[in-house]
Amino acid sequence: MLKKALPYLIPVLLGIALLSVPLLRDFHFESAALAAVIGCFWAGLRSAKAVSDRDFFYSLNVLGFLYLGGLPLFITSLFTGCLTFDGFGFWIFIPLPSVFLGTAIGRIMRTYKFPFPGLFTVGVLLFCGVGVWVIEFFSFPQVYFYNHIWGIWPGPIYDEAVQLSGSFLYFRWITFLWIVLLWVLPNWSQNLQTKLITGFTLISLLFSYLNLDEAGIISPRASIKAQLGAVHQIKHFDFYFDEDFYSPEEIQYWAAKHEFYFREINDLLNIEWPNDRKIESFLYAHAWQKKKITGAKFTSYVPIWLEQDQLHIAKQQLEGVLKHEMVHVLSKQFGNDLFNGSRSIGLIEGLAEGIAKDASSQSTLHQIVAAEKPYPSAEDMQSALSFSGFYSSAGAISYTTAGSFVEYLLSNYSADTFKKGYASADLSSAYDTSFSALVNGWHKTLDNTALDSVDQQVSEFIFAQRSLFEKNCPHSISKEMKIWDEYRFLLADHDTSSAYQKLDDLYRLFPQNDLVKDAWVRAQLMQGNYEQASGAITPKDSLLALQVLKADALFLDGQIQKADSVLDHISPKIQQSEARNFRFTLQLRADSVQWKHHVQRRYQNIFPDSSTFYELSLPNRMLSLNKALIENRESLSRLYATLLLDHNPDSHWFNIYETTVDRLSFWGAFDLAEQWIDLVDEENLRLRYKERLEEQRKWLRFLKVESTVAD
Repeated sequence: MLKKALPYLIPVLLGIALLSVPLLRDFHFESAALAAVIGCFWAGLRSAKAVSDRDFFYSLNVLGFLYLGGLPLFITSLFTGCLTFDGFGFWIFIPLPSVFLGTAIGRIMRTYKFPFPGLFTVGVLLFCGVGVWVIEFFSFPQVYFYNHIWGIWPGPIYDEAVQLSGSFLYFRWITFLWIVLLWVLPNWSQNLQTKLITGFTLISLLFSYLNLDEAGIISPRASIKAQLGAVHQIKHFDFYFDEDFYSPEEIQYWAAKHEFYFREINDLLNIEWPNDRKIESFLYAHAWQKKKITGAKFTSYVPIWLEQDQLHIAKQQLEGVLKHEMVHVLSKQFGNDLFNGSRSIGLIEGLAEGIAKDASSQSTLHQIVAAEKPYPSAEDMQSALSFSGFYSSAGAISYTTAGSFVEYLLSNYSADTFKKGYASADLSSAYDTSFSALVNGWHKTLDNTALDSVDQQVSEFIFAQRSLFEKNCPHSISKEMKIWDEYRFLLADHDTSSAYQKLDDLYRLFPQNDLVKDAWVRAQLMQGNYEQASGAITPKDSLLALQVLKADALFLDGQIQKADSVLDHISPKIQQSEARNFRFTLQLRADSVQWKHHVQRRYQNIFPDSSTFYELSLPNRMLSLNKALIENRESLSRLYATLLLDHNPDSHWFNIYETTVDRLSFWGAFDLAEQWIDLVDEENLRLRYKERLEEQRKWLRFLKVESTVAD
């Protein structure tokens, strides 16, 4: 009895063993792809060596064992709440076609009496599964891939939501056509029916392959350029963008930023850039457009493995990642010959992070790592710089740790020495010392790094994050989050009306979610629905921000006394709160004048004139300047910036200070920008703020030189 049951128990036991393997334990595309690879090769070899023509039943038999192996994953996902419709769909549309394709290829080898049919079958399957992918990898800038053997790789691992798509189903239709063609090919001329099937399949395959681009199966550079539409060219860059989402001034600004970072990084790394070499920068309207075209949603990237230098960034991510991604482009000049990078993923990302230093807006890389003890040992760092070690931790941890280490190397040794170690991934040889000695030197720098409570909080937040491999349900996205994602897409797509409708749907379904209610109430205030906004918030709502919004709604609705009453009631909680966003809440509503101009600016987009500006408190004035800057109102921003030159600087406003200098410099108001730098420099700034201010000094100097050259 046990002997008969053993063949069926083995796949179940293997499935149970997978429950201990991150990602593969999830009933989703990763485990389905593994099952497809095993099933495809198994079915192919079995069919190639079969002595009877029972290939269809052999395929079903193989699938039966695969699904037995997937049963423990399915049951576990079901009872842990990780099971998704998409995961279920992937387990149907990935293994099933792959198994029948393997059978069809093995059957061809057997029917046509190839010598060593099993070996030829394996060779063909390896070419389809690996060779075709290598060709696509080195041909297209996309980071998603479809494959007849293993199904799908949807994009960067940082984009957690992986769903069935029309493109994937279209690709599996092509797989089905190949199965049919290979199945009937040995007997295609036997009768009219097989001739018709063969002809129909060939024509269908021809039309399917002619539409790979339009179907989203591949994304060649030419196709991406055509989809984005607009082009802008400068000395070192060709920009491709959607002009419905980028104004001419925005393109000019980002073009200047590209050139600024290009020169800064080249100088730092001592790179001699070829005169005739240009970088293509693809600027997407938003993350959702980038996901559709390239496969990467919230992950910006540079395909360093391609000969043509490229950047792929969505508009909302430009501010935060442009310098980081620029490092990747320029470091291709000293990368290895295989893919223009380093065999150490930690060095690739550590270099970009060590130069961009954008892990935190408040703390330096060294401060973040120094606040988390014990420091990584030499063995830990060796692992962290490797592929498996780098991705085993959350991205924020890996990037920050590697970035701090590389920043130390660049600060204490020559850039050329690092470049030598980067290409070979052998730092010991490049620096002519042991890796342990390098790590010990880094540790000494960390020991001498000044820390405070803010650094500790930032570090704790970053090092508390979990990687995708550590999450129980890595691809399980709740209905709540799906609708929220749709709402964010509509906002980014400039479809405000539909976005508000989607938010209404979300609030109707999840009225008890405080964050959803907060967004919904703000949307009502922006639309002038003050009564609905105030009525939705009750004393039972514990989120303090909601009570502040209720006070604003009542004030805008003309119910001043009720607004004052609500504000008086929550004032003690506001004063006790340590949250930074409540620091100036009471000052902004200190009297009817302050409150009026605050809500007019915030919800009605009404700005104070110069005479009214003097009546406002500093928080109101700073926020007026900030909004004018965000909306690119140049004349108004210059006016406010001039009127604020006499205020006493406070590092709490540093983000606004930085934006002010940044935009004034771009607009050519160099003297005013320098005055702001001098004003801010008088403040006892945090180390990270000093880094950011120094960056603005370089930006100002760059633009002044550029304006002189242009004149």
